[in-house]
Amino acid sequence: MFSSTHGLVRKYARPSALDLCIGTPSVSPDTDNATVLQLFGQYHELVSLPVVEGNRPFGLINRHIFLSQMAKPFHRELYDKKSCIAFMDKTPLVVDAATTIETLASQAVASGDKALADGFIITQDGHYLGLGFGLDLIRRVSDMHARQHQHIMQSIEYASVIQNAMLGTSRQALANTLTDYCLVWEPRDHVGGDCYHFVAHAGGWLAAVVDCTGHGVPGAFMTLIFSSAFDRALALHGPNDPAKLLGEINRYIKDSLGQIAGNAKTSQSNDGCDAVLISVDTMAQTLTWAGARTSVFQRSAATGKTGQFDVDRMGAGYTDTPYDYVWSNYETTLLPGDLFLISTDGLIDQVGGPRQIAYGKRRLQEVLDRCHTLPMLEIAGELLREHAVYQADQVRRDDLTFFGFRI
Repeated sequence: MFSSTHGLVRKYARPSALDLCIGTPSVSPDTDNATVLQLFGQYHELVSLPVVEGNRPFGLINRHIFLSQMAKPFHRELYDKKSCIAFMDKTPLVVDAATTIETLASQAVASGDKALADGFIITQDGHYLGLGFGLDLIRRVSDMHARQHQHIMQSIEYASVIQNAMLGTSRQALANTLTDYCLVWEPRDHVGGDCYHFVAHAGGWLAAVVDCTGHGVPGAFMTLIFSSAFDRALALHGPNDPAKLLGEINRYIKDSLGQIAGNAKTSQSNDGCDAVLISVDTMAQTLTWAGARTSVFQRSAATGKTGQFDVDRMGAGYTDTPYDYVWSNYETTLLPGDLFLISTDGLIDQVGGPRQIAYGKRRLQEVLDRCHTLPMLEIAGELLREHAVYQADQVRRDDLTFFGFRI
């Protein structure tokens, strides 16, 4: 059994080649093949035998290749007394003890199968220390990746707690204001790029359903930017003009990310959001909305039909969105029994079904038509069940968020 040598010279903070260093027998270039054969016979676990000259690496003898050659007819007679360099790899992978595991893995892959099969020589200041073996390297890289993945997942899971807490104020305000409503927020990756806001005030309430660029951690960062933009817009313009709020949000995002055409600023990003903002005046029984590429569905109590509201086909904050773009406000009179649902595209664009196509707006409208007499929470449950059946074994494409309410 060979022993680790790194306890004697360990001085590197990061995992390095030294952590894989194993002390093994070595031979000089003058050693004959009979002696090498004897060493391989003595040390059955020895994969390769280093050849060292003057404490500096000279080459590496692979056990399998050496024994295969020496087993050929008359090779013992021909090579027993000759130098071992006859069967030596003259260009093995040689790495310094300080080489990080990540760099070592890249070098081992670049050198081909040889380094993983034969091992590699580890030196310190050019002097031979010992050997490292491919299997140990693979184990160490695998362990590092597992630990890194665990740390990343722990960070993301805690970020999810923060994002949930950030949305908690809106959830509470929603529960205190509406009686028949539903809210579903399902990030694809613990945290997500969808978010929502709900603000109650003396004359009614304001709600926003938002799909920021991306999902996972990048999307979550964008929701923070949107939340800051929303708070600023609300402070400047109040809750009654959704179009004006969207314009302010657009400018805030573009300023924050430097996404301003013709400005001296430059940005490597082209990020923004699709959103709907709706303002309800409970005294006048009117609903005013402004939308940026996000669907709003209504099932009218007067007509018994389900349709979509008009929205602007312009996202907010993106590089190609004009800085001074003005969104349109739309208004409708509310009647008791009117049902509304606002959804991000994670619901509508999910691929599935027998033809492997998007779920689409038509199927969503069919659920609203079929279930409109149910409470909103039950409608949400039915929609989620049907959507899950439709998705089947397809991978979830995006974050999924929708908000519905009944007058």
